Amino acid sequence: MKRTILDCYTDEPAGLGVPPFIGVWPRYVAGLHEDEPTYLTIDDIRLVRYVECVPNVVIDPPYGRTHLEVLNHTRSYEQIRQVLENTDELVIVVGVQTPGKYLSARPGTLHEVEKLLRSFEEGRQATQDGAAPRSYRKVLTGPVLIGGTQARGGARPQVADAEYFDELRPFTFDTYDQLQPLALKGASFIRQMPRLANRIVEIETGRGCPRERGCSFCTEPIKNRVQWRRPELVVEEVKTLMGFGARAFRLGKQSCIYSYEGGDHAKLEAMLSPLAAMRPAVLHIDNANPQMIDEKRTELFVKYLTPGSTAAMGIESFDSRVTAANNLNCPYDLAFEAIRTVNRIGGFRGENGCHALLPGINILLGLAAETPETLDKNFAALKRILDEGLLIRRINIRRVVPFPGTPLYQQVGRKFLRKNMRYYVDWIEKVRQEID
Repeated sequence: MKRTILDCYTDEPAGLGVPPFIGVWPRYVAGLHEDEPTYLTIDDIRLVRYVECVPNVVIDPPYGRTHLEVLNHTRSYEQIRQVLENTDELVIVVGVQTPGKYLSARPGTLHEVEKLLRSFEEGRQATQDGAAPRSYRKVLTGPVLIGGTQARGGARPQVADAEYFDELRPFTFDTYDQLQPLALKGASFIRQMPRLANRIVEIETGRGCPRERGCSFCTEPIKNRVQWRRPELVVEEVKTLMGFGARAFRLGKQSCIYSYEGGDHAKLEAMLSPLAAMRPAVLHIDNANPQMIDEKRTELFVKYLTPGSTAAMGIESFDSRVTAANNLNCPYDLAFEAIRTVNRIGGFRGENGCHALLPGINILLGLAAETPETLDKNFAALKRILDEGLLIRRINIRRVVPFPGTPLYQQVGRKFLRKNMRYYVDWIEKVRQEID
């Protein structure tokens, strides 16, 4: 059986697979199969439709207009079409649950995937002997199967259509010992991915939310129970990936890297030290719960990570009413304490010219109990950070998507989004002009 994996790029609260990042989902799915599948991206499928809808089009420079999708093509139009013609099973990886702005790719939505594939199917030519075109099974997998997907902040989530796809196939595992053989086998799959030298490979270090009750909007608590991947398993996968050409890594797929193995400093160092010894070009981290940020762990990250890393703090709101109503992980004063700690230890410039480790601030609009005054409080907090001379790598502002199964969806849905939407554009522009 000839299998093809169609990567529509994933973005979860605890995992990123949008270029330049290489997510875990395509690699794990590839590791399930004895014979390595063929890799296609949603941009490959877009190219097929684009070429067939626009006659005599030239899409590659220097003769044509350059599109960002060109970066993510795996092969030519003719080769992409040949792959699709010969495919027996198309495994489609979909799932954006923390939609944002992307500089190197545009994730595929369920509606787009269905539209593109229908267009391809309708345009297939009969074989020379007059027989019907070869058919293939369409299998949907990825984060989309739990909660849905939505690439546009503030919009309603899209849920999988069981009538269009031949199978909805969840990918699950009970322990990281079970996952390890699949992760190692799927490591070679990155050789098919375009521009590997410029890609950052997401490495799973844990899953689930260690908090007793998660944030109202987050899908991670409803997808996974808390589990940490042992240091030697992480190191083994990175070593294998480096053998296939990967040079840049981000330690992710968890809700808080500072909570690794319950916040055990020794186990954290047991993971970081051998990874740094392999001298990757990039070794960064992702999510950091401000409540867990302390000097010791921050010093370990600064010691072993390559400069330029970000401790992404999901503060989401500096309004105490919103924090309480949504069970957010960080009160106002604690947020500032965490920002100061990371600045004090990681605020110097490393050998590549980047600051060693800086905070990233996440702000989420449309949460329960939000009012216009919430925006004022958020701006005042950001202004205070600026006035204190504290450094921030980036400020990520998103509009919440209430996904089915989350407390936010069950309790208020899009109520506060609809109520306050008219204030967002001006407020975001004010932050970009006066704070950024």
